[in-house]
Amino acid sequence: MKTGLIFILVLLACGCTNNADTTHTATSDSSVAGKQQDSSSHIVYNFTDTTLQARITDTLMQLSFVKESNAYIDSISNHKKGIAFITDTTNHQISVMAGYNGSERFETYYNFTIDPVTFEIKVVDAVSGDLVTVAEYVKRNKDQH
Repeated sequence: MKTGLIFILVLLACGCTNNADTTHTATSDSSVAGKQQDSSSHIVYNFTDTTLQARITDTLMQLSFVKESNAYIDSISNHKKGIAFITDTTNHQISVMAGYNGSERFETYYNFTIDPVTFEIKVVDAVSGDLVTVAEYVKRNKDQH
């Protein structure tokens, strides 16, 4: 216990005597143009290719389980918000998290991957962790939605 107390005191002393300049300039990610305010409640980040982003958003909003979640978020937010999307690109795929963009955190409901060439959409099944087609996801979760 005595060594643990000494270790904590040493850590505190090291942290308090650090006088280095901590001013950092943020660099921007080339795949993200900037953060959008929550005016539409559908898009959190914008890609530089807004046409592709609009197509992705429109397509995902047509999925029955996304529509249900959008209606749920609309009802709990007194009709001020809807489902939100955070998009990113990884390994020639587009990754999209869909969920509730609350004041304290983003609550992810669904994780999608989209092939930008074929526009094939897959969803992460939360139970198994498998990446499945939309039809398979709906089939596996038909009792829950």
